[in-house]
Amino acid sequence: MRDSDYKYDVTFAFLEKDEPLANQINDLIKDKLNTFLYPKKLEYLPNSKLEKTFIDVFERQSRIVVVLFSNKWGTTPWTALEEKAIRNRASLEGFDFLLCISLDNPPDTSKYLPQTCIWTGLSKLGVNGAAIAIEVLVLSLRGGSKPELKTNAKTEIKIKPQFEVESSKFLESVSGLEIATLELKKLFIAIETEKNKFQKSDKNFPIIYNKSDRKCTVQYGEFSILFYSQIEKSNMLVDLPLYFELQKHESTSNALNILTVEEYHFEVKKVGEYGWIKNADNDLFFSSKKLAENSINLLLSQT
Repeated sequence: MRDSDYKYDVTFAFLEKDEPLANQINDLIKDKLNTFLYPKKLEYLPNSKLEKTFIDVFERQSRIVVVLFSNKWGTTPWTALEEKAIRNRASLEGFDFLLCISLDNPPDTSKYLPQTCIWTGLSKLGVNGAAIAIEVLVLSLRGGSKPELKTNAKTEIKIKPQFEVESSKFLESVSGLEIATLELKKLFIAIETEKNKFQKSDKNFPIIYNKSDRKCTVQYGEFSILFYSQIEKSNMLVDLPLYFELQKHESTSNALNILTVEEYHFEVKKVGEYGWIKNADNDLFFSSKKLAENSINLLLSQT
């Protein structure tokens, strides 16, 4: 679906008891994103016309759906309707549109959700972190508007030192880990998009694309590129590099030669703008889109 076809950036799904939390998160993002939050959660099914309209919001009108999940969600008539709409949409386009925020402690999610689905626990993120996670996912799917820092000299002097302090705290936090995970997903989506652009122009020479939660590979002929991260093996984002390799597959010996190895780190460039820097002490910043473009172009240039 085209970006312009979405009426909402975010639609919330939740139990009636969790409506105050939904409102709290919504208040943090509603000035930046178009949100749909049903004003009153009723524990009975709506009339057929309202039901159809409601389902349409979940299935077609919203860029992403955020489920505030607890173990009772999906068992009431209203949340069962939400779950049905989410399942219907996922059967057609996968779960990339879904962010599940577990309210249970320890965090848990619906059993039908695949491991590749983005989910996290509110106990890890907090309300502010949940709002950031939602904004990042929307932006990764090309929606919403990025918040801008004021750049006049007087305010920038005051803002920049404080931003650097907050950025450092963010990179060392659990929230930082969650946002970095979303940015990694954004990178993999961007790589697939770039791959598809080229594949349309050259259907005779297939490009093979594979991804998992932490790894993405693209192979074109005897060459391939690989991105991989080890985010789940540490709780300190600053210690977790994203690795890139350019590889060549030797057809005669089945050997794999690594031609290039690069190391990137997740970085906050400014408020609401995330990406990657090459090596920890390098100031050169790449958005996920730019890094995807560069890597695909490098791959194609080998042949």
